[in-house]
Amino acid sequence: MLELVGIGKRYANGHLALDGVDLALPAGRITVVIGPSGCGKSTLLRLLASLERPTSGRILLDGEELHGPSPRIGVVFQEPRLFPWLDVLHNVAFGLSRRLPWRERRALALDACERVGLGSAVEALPKQLSGGMAQRAALARALVGRPPVLLLDEPFSALDAILRAQLQVELLRLWSEDRPTLLLVTHDLDEAVLLADEVVVLGGRPGRVVSRLEIALPRPRDPRESAFQMLRARLLSALPSANLLAA
Repeated sequence: MLELVGIGKRYANGHLALDGVDLALPAGRITVVIGPSGCGKSTLLRLLASLERPTSGRILLDGEELHGPSPRIGVVFQEPRLFPWLDVLHNVAFGLSRRLPWRERRALALDACERVGLGSAVEALPKQLSGGMAQRAALARALVGRPPVLLLDEPFSALDAILRAQLQVELLRLWSEDRPTLLLVTHDLDEAVLLADEVVVLGGRPGRVVSRLEIALPRPRDPRESAFQMLRARLLSALPSANLLAA
């Protein structure tokens, strides 16, 4: 379990981004975080990834406090953030410990590329990849060490609707293989209902948890079904309260 206890984050300029956030992410489940712009969604993810330190509170992984980046946590950002001078294989292998011999890192990276459908593009440079392929490479880099926790910050928002739908399906397939604890930040309500076991709504300035909604629909889910649309409507109705808190 990944857990936030009383988390607050104040930046050097005095801006308080988060305050008093308590959130438990059960092992093997998909938690989606939504909320209005400026409510601290990306800050929350960066804190969980230990890319920033909280001003107050603690972040625990299986009961142990995190004090820095952990190989047990993989991260995928909105932009692929690939090294332009490295091919796909070496970009993916970069996420592995240098203490492993290259032969072992190469085998693990090849396997990760195959898992995301990039087996034929391992020698390509980032400039030769489409947006969808680049994001697949970023996902492979996060998955290469089979981390028990995966954090994704709006990873599909820059893609067109068709690619986005394809990668949503691929993400669920990859998640089903290892069942990592997965947290996804998104603005897309359909994406939230499609992927989540639970949706957490952040709101306010500073950001706080204002609502939580369990998504008990069986997978695969069809956005055209009435049960899906009812849950989407419930999420939409939760967002105005978040906006009021931000006023």
